[in-house]
Amino acid sequence: MEKINLELRLTHKYVGSWDYLDEWDAVGTAVLTPPKCVREPEDFDDGGEYVRWATIPRGQPLAASARALEDSLSKHGCSHEYDCCGCASYRTEAIHRHGRRIVLKTTIGYNY
Repeated sequence: MEKINLELRLTHKYVGSWDYLDEWDAVGTAVLTPPKCVREPEDFDDGGEYVRWATIPRGQPLAASARALEDSLSKHGCSHEYDCCGCASYRTEAIHRHGRRIVLKTTIGYNY
């Protein structure tokens, strides 16, 4: 299990490598299970799909936590000046809520 801090991304001015320069707002924490592969990579630029569960502490808003999980675990783009660098992009979606537990799906792709 991994415990992370959750933050909502308020602005989207920068790509993934520089997203720390955007404005963020702290929401709370979540405990994550290890990711499980649900779809194997199909090509050299495909990293597959993974599912994991997040548990949100009591008293923490669920909707904001779900969005903060998506913002905190997603990363799009890199800071390289050239294409085909091989950097990974992560897209995380909160696909289901069950009480204080949220199911997350992460899709990985590579820049080739």
